[in-house]
Amino acid sequence: MESNLGLLLLAVPLLPILAGLLCRSISERKAGVVAILAASGSFLISIALAVVALAQGPVEARLLPSGQEPFSLRVDGVAATMILLVSFLGVSVLRFSRRYLLGDSRQSQFYSWMSLTLGAVLALVLSGNLLLILGSWVATSLSLHRLLLHFPGRAGAVFSARKKFVVSRLGDLCLLVAVLLVHRQFGTWELERLFQAASAGNTDGLPVICGFLAACAALKSAQFPFHSWLPDTMETPTPVSAFMHAGIINAGGFLVVRLSPLFVQAPVSLWSLAVVGSLTAAFGAMVMLTQPTVKRALAYSTIAQMGFMMLECGLGAFGLALIHIVAHSLYKAHAFLHAGSGIGSSPRTAIPLETSGLVVGGVASVLLVGGGAAILGSLLPTGALPSGLLGVPLVLAITYGLARLWSGAGAKRALLHGLPAAAGITGLAFLLHTVSTRFPLGSVHSGPPWPVTVFVVLVFLGLFLFQVLLWRFRTLPFGRWFYVHALNGFYVGTHANRALTKIWPKSQVL
Repeated sequence: MESNLGLLLLAVPLLPILAGLLCRSISERKAGVVAILAASGSFLISIALAVVALAQGPVEARLLPSGQEPFSLRVDGVAATMILLVSFLGVSVLRFSRRYLLGDSRQSQFYSWMSLTLGAVLALVLSGNLLLILGSWVATSLSLHRLLLHFPGRAGAVFSARKKFVVSRLGDLCLLVAVLLVHRQFGTWELERLFQAASAGNTDGLPVICGFLAACAALKSAQFPFHSWLPDTMETPTPVSAFMHAGIINAGGFLVVRLSPLFVQAPVSLWSLAVVGSLTAAFGAMVMLTQPTVKRALAYSTIAQMGFMMLECGLGAFGLALIHIVAHSLYKAHAFLHAGSGIGSSPRTAIPLETSGLVVGGVASVLLVGGGAAILGSLLPTGALPSGLLGVPLVLAITYGLARLWSGAGAKRALLHGLPAAAGITGLAFLLHTVSTRFPLGSVHSGPPWPVTVFVVLVFLGLFLFQVLLWRFRTLPFGRWFYVHALNGFYVGTHANRALTKIWPKSQVL
């Protein structure tokens, strides 16, 4: 039985990889069919493995005979969640691609690289060994690079692919250094042995190791100021954007979640992620609100969501970050694959917010979130409670939503429809908090220091004020000045482009 499960486990990443190699030598029509069948097979096997892992516990397959350093693939709660998500996204994106790429002369190459990318991501989330994680990590990036160059004649596509290539190599270097330091310190690359050593008190060197891992995760997930490559990749085919934003950009967060037993022993790395994540979330949301095009707005939305996911990791809410990965991936894949339906729709403009609406929204949100936190605190043990800082964005979001409804639709509609909706959102948020505690991940027993807490609160208050005052920006000189800078991403991308041109002149072949 274990042997059969091991073969099934190997088949999850192997099917798309074999399909990717086969697609190069067959016709375009057959390539699409083969790629979809392979991805569908991985998805069906993932369902079976998830059921087995839920019923019997983790499933493991050794890639080498038993010995001192067995290379292994492993399905536990985290891996089962991720393989179901990634394989489902792979099937959806590949099916969409058959219609989207109809008539494209490079379809076979597209299906090949898309399948290879899917296989690499599946291998990454199943890896039970740091060396396998490193290899899958690099393979995912290199395969995605070829997808970004699907239209090699477009100068914008080539330039953005180069920028992504440079940032990814920096992330690969950080991960490589961390992997080498881990082996020097612990004498193993197997995750289970590493986690056991860390829980037994062998934490020497972990602050430095987790520092490199945190830097790698931040680079992979487009954290500020290394984010500008993501909005620039909009010239790639929409299926690539959908899979990249839904299934690959989350890899940084997944890395932190997977290695959470190590990160909890290096709190400074987590606090750094909280600071960088909150800053990225606010930056991405501000710039997103000013973007006139659908796909660039979605790109900055992804940057903001990845920042919030890193904030969750930095505050020790690893289970919540995993749920966030799933929810964001499903939403963003749907948003990109249906982006064309947004053409011609009315834009969501900023409206004047009445003071009474802000007051009612603020009071209601504090009562709802405070009451939900009290109920959750009575049901969960103290050590399982997420950081109270995560309630700040929820309070501000509900306040703004109710104020906008109050100011746009009237007080009656805000009270009759807005308050029940806000109560439902609050209840769902705390339900997800409760579910997130079921994942057996690293546990943080102390909150961040007060400077980190103050910084996070101030960042989200600044974002809230930006949203509230956005409607007045066109009437104030400072507002127009700030809006123009936000529209241009505060020129971070411009400086990154100049630096890239010096490092990699346009005349050099990619």
